[in-house]
Amino acid sequence: MDEGLPEKIKERVAPQSRLDVERHVMSEYGAARKLLKDGFFKEALRKFKWVFANDSSPLFLMPTEIVKLTKNYPPAGAVIKRWRNDKERLVIAQKADRTLIRQWVTLNSCLGEKDRTSDVFLKLEAAGAAEELLHSILYHIWQRMARAKKYDQLRSYLPTLGFHLLLHAVEYDSAMLFPGHGKMTKQQLREDIKMNKDYLLKYGPISYEVALGVGENHVASEFAKKILALETSDRVYASLINGAIRARAYPEAAAMFNEAKEKFSLRRLRNSSKALKAMPKSQLARVCP
Repeated sequence: MDEGLPEKIKERVAPQSRLDVERHVMSEYGAARKLLKDGFFKEALRKFKWVFANDSSPLFLMPTEIVKLTKNYPPAGAVIKRWRNDKERLVIAQKADRTLIRQWVTLNSCLGEKDRTSDVFLKLEAAGAAEELLHSILYHIWQRMARAKKYDQLRSYLPTLGFHLLLHAVEYDSAMLFPGHGKMTKQQLREDIKMNKDYLLKYGPISYEVALGVGENHVASEFAKKILALETSDRVYASLINGAIRARAYPEAAAMFNEAKEKFSLRRLRNSSKALKAMPKSQLARVCP
């Protein structure tokens, strides 16, 4: 069928042969996982090595499987490290896609070397690596960077944080306003609403902190509005106050507390009051006279 095509664009492997290879790889992958589950660690590792040497799709082990394998079969540790090092070389050479980066990050975590991911990111950033690559790594470590108050490294990533936050807010609002849209079952709708709400309450306050940390106060204000529109409570106000104090945005922390006082009595603001006390006394006296 492709006899008239230029040689360079002809398929080198017949479609059926390619499908047969893929089926065989998937079969061996399933067998390797079963061997691991049944406790045949040496045999499982041998099959995994073959699968990853012959597979072109994003097949990989689950984190729990990696930990189980290395814990119960020490020789696997050297193989896991070699897999990590091979992937890391591609990351450093800026030849990695999102799938490979996810696998590399997972291996670092399972090997107890989470700092390695951050260290490589900083080296790539200093070397002027492409933003797409840097953001693919930040997707996995941005919370750790925020907790370490490395806000400058997250400046270019703020639009991504904002996009994800606002997307979940819109999806939450849409599910609440138009529950019949999308033809979900009641159970699916409840799960969708819960998923979006959980995301906003988990990642919203730390995204708010990052926005303040890079000086984007107006963006932080919009984040806070979306979060508080979802849940106006002492715990949410306390999380925002904590984030503002960590980012040294003391006027914003005080303003958030004053806003909470307009809605609740001090007796109902125990968490927020406790959060505010973490502010340096000199700043507290200045912004809360």
